[in-house]
Amino acid sequence: MNKAFLPVLLLAPSLLLSQYQYRYQLNHLKNIRQQAFLYQKDLNVHTSIRPLDNWEIDSLKPKVSFDRILLLKPWWHRKLFEENLVYINKSDFSLTIDPVVNFQLGAESGEDDFRYINTRGFIVEGRIGQKFTFYSSFLENQARFPLHVAEFIGNKGVVPGYNISRDFGDNGFDYGIASGEISYTPNRFFSFTLGQGRNFFGEGYRSMLISDVGFNYPFFRIETSFWKIKYVNLWAQLYDIRPEIENSGAYARKYLSSHYLSININKRLNLSFFEAIVIGDTLQQRGLDASFLNPVIFYRPVEFAVGSRQGNALLGFGASYKLFDFNQIYGQFVLDEFSFESLTNGQGSWVNKYGWQIGIKDYQTLGVKGLFTRLEYNAARPYTYSHKVVLTNYGHYNQALAHPWGANFHELILQSVFQYNRWELEWKLIYGARGLDTNNSNWGSELYISYQEREQDLNNEIAQGLRADFLYSLLRVGWMMNPATGLKIEAGWQYRGFINDISVATSPFSSVTSHYFFAGLRTEFFNRYYDF
Repeated sequence: MNKAFLPVLLLAPSLLLSQYQYRYQLNHLKNIRQQAFLYQKDLNVHTSIRPLDNWEIDSLKPKVSFDRILLLKPWWHRKLFEENLVYINKSDFSLTIDPVVNFQLGAESGEDDFRYINTRGFIVEGRIGQKFTFYSSFLENQARFPLHVAEFIGNKGVVPGYNISRDFGDNGFDYGIASGEISYTPNRFFSFTLGQGRNFFGEGYRSMLISDVGFNYPFFRIETSFWKIKYVNLWAQLYDIRPEIENSGAYARKYLSSHYLSININKRLNLSFFEAIVIGDTLQQRGLDASFLNPVIFYRPVEFAVGSRQGNALLGFGASYKLFDFNQIYGQFVLDEFSFESLTNGQGSWVNKYGWQIGIKDYQTLGVKGLFTRLEYNAARPYTYSHKVVLTNYGHYNQALAHPWGANFHELILQSVFQYNRWELEWKLIYGARGLDTNNSNWGSELYISYQEREQDLNNEIAQGLRADFLYSLLRVGWMMNPATGLKIEAGWQYRGFINDISVATSPFSSVTSHYFFAGLRTEFFNRYYDF
């Protein structure tokens, strides 16, 4: 071997495996591969604050072996199967640029036309010096979705997880999404992030506090870390796109401010506390109260100080415990409103608006490395997340900020993912019971109806109104074509059953049982939630 080539080989691991982006992407499947090691019982990490801080956990990563034969392969082979499209890594500057695609073709039972998704875009990530990082992406999409997704778009006016869509071709939709952020980390105690994107608090597949199911929003986040504590301040600007409250063609704005305090009691037990307030003005004539920007405060006093019509406050609690290595039980509780007297008298008062989650996940099920399993239960009482003034509900762009089903539901999720080398096999089963509105009624599932229009004050229970039983199953197999970019080839089958009496329901979904078969080439980018 040429001795001049030896230094290149010795430096190759740092050249090709360096991580410098400040945040991991919000993607459940990618997180399983990248972050399973964080759930060892002796590691002291705050895993419920997502996207995770890459720099914080970089020192905890297990050493990755490197195949030196890689550099001997042709450049086209490395770019297609091993490396980022553009990769620059200097001491004071780093940059990657990669394409993002989703070319999917599918067929749905009972439908003559093929379904498809055609996504093209890019993602840019970089570092300037040792304290600044940046990220930007843009996706342009055209799609013809399965029936239940098309019905959602027809009812809400937005593609799930995206923004407003335009008609495209025969029964198709055209839509796009842009995201990006810049982060500054002056030291190990503080980090500051300004961006357009999403956040997630919790250990579950769902979050009852704040999740990534909706459209991107502009936000500013401060993270403070010391001792066994991580404290997050999150401010965001949200939009209500209902036509009836537009002001001279502009969407009505509202503002979210939230605090999340995570405490590692020890290396196994974590407790977290959450509070948030949504403030808006239906007439869009008021300024933003300065008290809203206070980074350390309880929001119930703020809600009353500015007037309950102007503020919607929520409180939350979370806990998790590592039973064994790679195994964790977790839970959440969110409280919108309640009356202690009503809570104890057992009369089902509408005022008792709350939801909860309990789950267990294992990253090495039955001792099998690469086998991940999750069992999770979620529920929310009627009218949770809604508000007297619809503008200040816990929603954004006609979509929920927490659970995608809104409220008034039970849900049970069983998920299993096996990842071996570049292969991936996933099975997911979701069963739910949801209470829908009948004509001209409000039984508490829809966030975009005032709770003042409720049907009754007492005897409210989950799945009231028109009960709909939901069953969803997904079986998917994939092969990771390029681990550096997340490009994969996949194929799968999806079953969906949603049973309700459509003659009296105002739900956007028809009563239908469908099978959907699909195959495609996709970049594993961010989560997409079509399991509703």
